[in-house]
Amino acid sequence: MELVIVFVIGMVIGCVFSSIVRRSKSVGKLRIDTSDPDGPFMFLELSKGVGDISTKKQVLLQVDLKSYISHE
Repeated sequence: MELVIVFVIGMVIGCVFSSIVRRSKSVGKLRIDTSDPDGPFMFLELSKGVGDISTKKQVLLQVDLKSYISHE
């Protein structure tokens, strides 16, 4: 029983730690606007400079999927 409790606590701590690390390593947002009938449009919103990002092989982006134009 103690092993299960230790395992669950370890999983929770691991999830919290990985979400903190992922948030701090993110270089911006990929905003996807699905409100236009012509198709979805993607916008890149960077939180760091282009010079910082251009030297990396891989980057981490947060995806923001939303309809920004209301069709009433």
